[in-house]
Amino acid sequence: AGNRLVWLRGSPGTGKTAVSMSIASILEKEGTLAASFFWDKNQKGTGLDSLEKFPSTLARQLANFNGDFKVSLVKRLRQPNSELVLSLPLEKQMRTLILEPMNGLKGIMSASKKRFTIILDGLDECGDSV
Repeated sequence: AGNRLVWLRGSPGTGKTAVSMSIASILEKEGTLAASFFWDKNQKGTGLDSLEKFPSTLARQLANFNGDFKVSLVKRLRQPNSELVLSLPLEKQMRTLILEPMNGLKGIMSASKKRFTIILDGLDECGDSV
């Protein structure tokens, strides 16, 4: 089985966030929730109302969840061009903090039978950053 994506769609106020939070809670208890991020436009200045803190938060959660990811992330951050990663544009932060470390795990992840989940909710609430 390949990668899977579940996309909840619907009008505002129909319970998508409640469903996502419930699923996240269950997966966390099972030990298969690798990371989650819930955007909220009503949380001005917290980082939950934009994409600003998303890459670093997701990277931290993934590193806490999986030791192999943590090792891959640390290797990436030790490279000379990574000193000021949080000052980079968001796309480069995502590449440096998430995509490149994940690419380093392709063999490990594909050999593992264990699945993990990342839940993202409210991406449409990020304002003009998207």
